[in-house]
Amino acid sequence: MKALYKLVFIACLMASSLFSQDKSVNDKEEISQEEWNDIVDYLNAEVTGMYMVEYYQENRNSLNKNSLNKKEITALKEFALLTIKNSNKNPVSFKDLSDIIKSEWKKTLQNISTPIDSLKRKDRLLDSLFTNVESILIQRKSTVFKTPKYKNLRVLIDKNYVNNIDLKVPDLIKPKAIIESPVPKIGRGEQSAFWNLWMIPSLLFLITTVVFFLMWRKTNRKHNESVELHNRESVTSKNTISNLTQKLNELKRKYTTIQSKPIQKSYGNTYNKPEQKRSIAVDEPKSPEIELIPVEKPKVPQILYVGKPTTDGKFSPVSSSPLSGQTIYKLYVHEDGLTADFEIELVDQFITREVTNAPDEYLYRVCNQENSNKEFSREIITTKKGLAVLIDGNWVVKEANKATIKFQ
Repeated sequence: MKALYKLVFIACLMASSLFSQDKSVNDKEEISQEEWNDIVDYLNAEVTGMYMVEYYQENRNSLNKNSLNKKEITALKEFALLTIKNSNKNPVSFKDLSDIIKSEWKKTLQNISTPIDSLKRKDRLLDSLFTNVESILIQRKSTVFKTPKYKNLRVLIDKNYVNNIDLKVPDLIKPKAIIESPVPKIGRGEQSAFWNLWMIPSLLFLITTVVFFLMWRKTNRKHNESVELHNRESVTSKNTISNLTQKLNELKRKYTTIQSKPIQKSYGNTYNKPEQKRSIAVDEPKSPEIELIPVEKPKVPQILYVGKPTTDGKFSPVSSSPLSGQTIYKLYVHEDGLTADFEIELVDQFITREVTNAPDEYLYRVCNQENSNKEFSREIITTKKGLAVLIDGNWVVKEANKATIKFQ
């Protein structure tokens, strides 16, 4: 009992350890495809906007060929106004994004927005998503992923997508705006960590303790009853032995007293009487002699085992013992050795399945059925034995001598 209790205690500790190790997996439920698409659209709009702002700031005061024209600046402002309303609940779709920048920011759409949108078909993992986005930015020699705004955006998405909090980033034209709002903890926060880690193992350990305590009480009660019964039996046995010893001593005393007394024999006049011989009358009837007639032991009928009957009612093969996969009938040979009663004798499941699947070949050639086997029953009984006749070394069943069977 103690060893079993220790095993349960160790198992509870191991379960708690495994549960705590796997907590990070349990805390994050799988992201649905619809939610994943919203996250990618939300991130795509923000990253595209940051990239456009970065490009604008680097080239707004230059007079080279990379400087922006009025149409590009106008498209940037329109896009900035669109992303003000961007959130994880209502993200800017890729279609709306491309409609604004496809004419004036065609390369940005091709090199940044479209590759990020293709990540919807990748694995639904946030770490993989941000790794791929950073790889896309590095290829375009952009440092957006190093900015505080991008890092803050990643933290917000990583921590809050499970809690379904509405994420919004202010106007992208204002790069100094950084969200630093505290992240609410719903359901899976630090306050419930102890509950998640220890609740199930603790309940299991408590239930096990109660069960073992009840079992110990029951076993202890039975042990006490057994000891008490043993003590009573011991006392009774001692009393019985004492009584028997007293009776034995008493018998010994009586025997000694009888042996010590002289034995007096009274012969009377027996020796004075002449010996009389008994005379047997001539006509006295003598007891007849008893003649012992040997009783013949009843002959045990010969039993044969036969297989599938032919179309003309001949059994084959015939053996003195059952043959697996072949024996179907059992023959009881009469004393004349020329006739035999027969009945169904299915020796294994294989031949039973074969017989029930094809009764026309195995049964109906030498048997009449009381009912049909529509339900393919596996149990067949003989309600009336048939008669087989030995003809030219073959056991043959005629039409009038068929057995009667029943499926059930």
